[in-house]
Amino acid sequence: MRILKIIIYFFLGIFIFILLAFIAQFVINAKYTFPEPHPFKGEFLYNPYKGMDSTKWQMGNLHVHTRLYFGTTNGRANSSEYLDSFYKYFDYKIIGISDYQSINNFESRNKWFIPEYEHGYQYYKNHHIVLNAKKVSWLDYFFRQTLSNKQYIIDQLKKDTSVVLAIPHPVLRQALSYNDFKFLGNYNCLEIANNQRQFSAYYDTILSAGHPVFIMADDDAHDLRKIDEGCHSFNLVNTDLVKDSILHAIKTGRSVGVNFNISPYKTNEEKKAALQKLPEIKKVSLENKTLNVRLNKRVSSINFIGQNGVVKKFTNNSDTGSYFFAKEDTYIRTEIKCVDGTMYFLNPVFRYDGVRLTYYTPIFNALKTWTWRSVFIVLVLIVFFIRKNKK
Repeated sequence: MRILKIIIYFFLGIFIFILLAFIAQFVINAKYTFPEPHPFKGEFLYNPYKGMDSTKWQMGNLHVHTRLYFGTTNGRANSSEYLDSFYKYFDYKIIGISDYQSINNFESRNKWFIPEYEHGYQYYKNHHIVLNAKKVSWLDYFFRQTLSNKQYIIDQLKKDTSVVLAIPHPVLRQALSYNDFKFLGNYNCLEIANNQRQFSAYYDTILSAGHPVFIMADDDAHDLRKIDEGCHSFNLVNTDLVKDSILHAIKTGRSVGVNFNISPYKTNEEKKAALQKLPEIKKVSLENKTLNVRLNKRVSSINFIGQNGVVKKFTNNSDTGSYFFAKEDTYIRTEIKCVDGTMYFLNPVFRYDGVRLTYYTPIFNALKTWTWRSVFIVLVLIVFFIRKNKK
C-alpha cells in the first residue's frame, strides 16, 4: 500500500508540474504584438565591410560542445583540452565553446576569449548562442513555443545589451518557421551554415522582412574524433584578436560564413592542406552604388542575391564580381562557390535611412498580457471560494 501511495504521489507531482508549466507558457506568459515588417528602405546603403583590412581575416568557431554534467549531454566525447588542440592544429584564432547552459572558461587566458553558452533545454531545440554572457539564464518553455514565447526569451537574453545573440540550427526539430523569422526581432545573427546543413532560405526570409541580422557559421561538433565533425563550417571575422573587436565585427556584419566541402578528405592532414588553399577575400567595396568583390584566385561562381532570395546576377570562373545596386533592390548578399565546392556566405549590403539600421520592434502587449493573467487569477479565486464554501 505504501508503494502504491508513493507511485500515486509521484505521478501527481508530474501532473502538477506539467500543469504549472502549461499555465506559465500559454496563460500568464507575456503576449506580443508583431507589426507587419517591411523590406529595407532608404537612400543610404549599409556596407558591413566598409574599411575592412584584408590582412585581418581570423578563422573562428563559436558553436561546439564539450563533456558536461557527467557526460549526460551530447558532447561528452570532447574534452576542453582536446577541442583546444584540435582547432589550433587547423590554425583557428577564435575558439568559442558553447556548452549547454554552462559557460566554459577554459580559453579565458586569451585576449580573444568570449564567454558564451548555448541556451535552451526543451525538446524542440529553440536554442540560442549567447555570446559575451555574464551569467546563464534558465528561462525556457517546455512545450512547442508560440511566437510570443520565442520573442520573450530573446528579449530576456538581450536584457544585457552587451550580449550578441545568434539563432543556431533553425530547422532542427522544426524549432522555427519561415513565419517566425518574418516577425522575430532583437537578435543579432543567424547560423547560415551548421555542420553539413545550410539555411540560406531562412536567411533570405529574414532579410526580405527588413531585419538587419548577420551571418554565423559553425561546426556544432559533438565528437571531434570523427573525421566528418570538425571544420565543416566556420567564421572568417575581420578583426583584431581581442574580445571587443571580435564582438563588434560579428554584430555589425564584418564577417563571412564558410561551409567547407569536407567530403573528399579522409584525414585531418588532408583537411588542413585543403583549408590552406581556399581563396582569400581581398575586397568587398561599394563604389558609386556598385558592389565589388575580389578574391586572390579564381572561383567557380559569384552570385548576387536580392529580395526574396532571387539571384540578380552571377559570374562564373572569375576572381572578381560586381553588381550595380538598382533602385528596386532592398538588399544584395553574395554567395561564392569555390572550385572545390566550398561556399562563402557574405553579409548583405542593404538600404537604410543613414541613422538606424532598423525601426522594427515587436511590442509587448500589456493589455492582452494582463487580461489573460487577470482572467486566470479570477478563475483561481472562484475555484478557491467554491471549495472553501463546500467545507
